[in-house]
Amino acid sequence: MAFAETDPSETIGEIPHLTDFSFHKTLPDIDFEAVPVTGLDADFYRRPVAGRLLSVGVYRFAGAETHRAWGWVGEAHCSWHAYRDPAGGFHGPFPGCPLLRLLRDGNRVVGFELGSGSLAREFLL
Repeated sequence: MAFAETDPSETIGEIPHLTDFSFHKTLPDIDFEAVPVTGLDADFYRRPVAGRLLSVGVYRFAGAETHRAWGWVGEAHCSWHAYRDPAGGFHGPFPGCPLLRLLRDGNRVVGFELGSGSLAREFLL
């Protein structure tokens, strides 16, 4: 059964199939904690589900996908997220927003860390 034909209560916890979504917009240098992260860009896609809009953000750093986060338009936080494995697969999905921490040298942002534990990866600007 295709993703678009399944019950939305069963599918929101699955990694979204982008072919079932329509492109919405691209945002360059995504803000985190009100600080733009140079080179962390996101493409956003939307899909109507049961009278609501499901949104997925596909985040890229230096052109390579780092993670996805998805949930309902209008809600303050992500419902789910998954980290892109450098080998091409995904780790997740996990409930809630992705874990992202800015790496700083004094007041200057020098990169970010995504995930935690064995899934943690650093991206330097």
